[in-house]
Amino acid sequence: MVGTVLGNRYSILSEIGSGGMARVYKAQDRYLQRHVAVKILKDEFKHDADFLKRFEKEAQAAASLTHPNIVQIYDVGTDNGNYYIVMELVEGITLKEYIKKVGALDWKEAVSITIQICSALSKAHSRGIVHRDIKPQNILITSDGIPKVTDFGIARAASADTATMKLDTIGSVHYSSPEQVRGGYIDEKSDIYSIGVTFFEMVTGRLPFDGESSVSVALKHIQDIPPLPTDVKPGIPSALNTIVMKAMAKSRKDRYQSASELIQDLENLTGKPSDATEILLPNVKHDRSRYDTRKLEVLEDDDLARKNRKPSRRGHNRTMRVVLPFLYVVLILVIAGGIYLFISAIVNEFRQEVSQPEAVTVGKYVNRNINEVIAELEEKGIKPYDIVYRSSDTVEKDIVMDQSIPPGNSIKAGSIYTTLVLTVSQGADMVTIPPVEMQEHTGVYYLLKDEYGLDVEERSEYSEEVPINMVIRTEPKANTQVKKGDKVIIYWSLGPKKETVVVPGVIGKTYDEAVAILTQSKLKIGRTYPEGREGFQGKIIDQFPKEGDQVLEDTAVDLTFEDDSVPTPPGEEPSYGTRPVTIVIPLPPGIEEDTVGVRVVKIDNATNEETVLVDNARLRTSEFPHNFVVNIPEKGGCTIRAYVNNILVTEKIY
Repeated sequence: MVGTVLGNRYSILSEIGSGGMARVYKAQDRYLQRHVAVKILKDEFKHDADFLKRFEKEAQAAASLTHPNIVQIYDVGTDNGNYYIVMELVEGITLKEYIKKVGALDWKEAVSITIQICSALSKAHSRGIVHRDIKPQNILITSDGIPKVTDFGIARAASADTATMKLDTIGSVHYSSPEQVRGGYIDEKSDIYSIGVTFFEMVTGRLPFDGESSVSVALKHIQDIPPLPTDVKPGIPSALNTIVMKAMAKSRKDRYQSASELIQDLENLTGKPSDATEILLPNVKHDRSRYDTRKLEVLEDDDLARKNRKPSRRGHNRTMRVVLPFLYVVLILVIAGGIYLFISAIVNEFRQEVSQPEAVTVGKYVNRNINEVIAELEEKGIKPYDIVYRSSDTVEKDIVMDQSIPPGNSIKAGSIYTTLVLTVSQGADMVTIPPVEMQEHTGVYYLLKDEYGLDVEERSEYSEEVPINMVIRTEPKANTQVKKGDKVIIYWSLGPKKETVVVPGVIGKTYDEAVAILTQSKLKIGRTYPEGREGFQGKIIDQFPKEGDQVLEDTAVDLTFEDDSVPTPPGEEPSYGTRPVTIVIPLPPGIEEDTVGVRVVKIDNATNEETVLVDNARLRTSEFPHNFVVNIPEKGGCTIRAYVNNILVTEKIY
């Protein structure tokens, strides 16, 4: 694959990894001039139509996820039988490699990583996307230490296949939930179980379950209770045990019900590492009892044997004569005590009614400071009362916005039957703009819009220092507190400003001469034809862009060399090869969709035979005008036509 171009856009540079389903390559996006990662499905999956349909559907769904802790998917497509996904290129290592490198992580670092993973999954789950293959191998750690979850969509697309595929091909069984290894129903809480396993491995440096085969490990997920992290790695806060055990509960109903719920306990842990009172333990005792059936059967047999032993009649009568009077006395005492308690309750209630003060009138508390209102309530003896805080953009902080009992109504002070509820403003719902400089602007847009609830506007400008498509700054700037719904502007980079230059002529020149001429004009060498030759021998016979064309600095110029590798036999006419030409496909007016269909055909002028070069490829409207390179006979004799949404937009005759 190295050296090929997918979708006439992604130049494959090198292979950077391989998994059970796909190979991953580093590539150059020729349009946006950036490096990307391209994942190409292996051959064994290319002929399964159902799988490919699911794969494309889930990959497109995953492409809608924009989150700083999710590897962004840019494009999905096929080219010459190759099914590929184009995604963000993350420079770093996997979490699995990081754990192997450092051993057990510091528990605070592990908590921070887990919170960010949960944040990514919370976003996915809110869109109805379940990952189904959470494991350290699918979490990348950037050079800045930021975790990013990858392989959204692929695991889900494959999950409809056999149980063997789930255990062995799609992901390690070491991180699979009990329902997943059983082949049962899988939902968001299955991802939470896998997070629990990953969290356990981070803080201890080892897996909770291991075995000689995937089947033995699967059985442990179903049957065994994991060890406590503190038993494996002393010094870990005890509250961390509780979080892991709840995340890894056998039953889904005993686990965290959402990723955000798990985040809350993790944040409590960092604030109070020794306090586990706010975190509920899963029903571990219930889970253990399911596997102690053999011991239970033995106890039942012993009970049955004792029951079958018949005592003598004489001994039985003697026992009854002693026990019965005692039982009668106990029964009489219990009845008398119950009557006493009942009468006491009635008397106490009567005393309370008699001793209650007279009714008091509820005042008007709305639009008053809560501290002033509380003082008045205490003075009048109006109890109990509840205070509920709500954010408000219109009412100042600590001002009462509503009261459950209208003014002028009478209630008994101290009554246990009537509770006054006061709704108090806690001020505007404020958020702090995060530092997002040097991050991809599209991801930042959705982060500020979806996660922070801000009204986001994007503006582009040239920058000599910030790479193209990356955020330069925000306005207001980072770490500024603003209200939810306020406007924030993202300024992102178009890269260095390029001047327009005139393309020099290099036809008739050698390769070295062309390099010198183009470099002097602030241009660079593009693709060279014919392809696959050793070196660049001979003279240049064609170039694109043409001599005299006006282009931006750093534009690549494609060169065609004379093909003298096969000499013409004496007495025969020389055969002509092909040469590349570039056609510019404009976007027709009135298009409002985000993507359009593009069709390109080549027509033989002599025979009118039509050859389809591009068959209804989907392109984003932001990619127009679109440059497309086609090969035509060196002597011409053909017509190239391009259609956008079946509208003829380009026709060139050669």
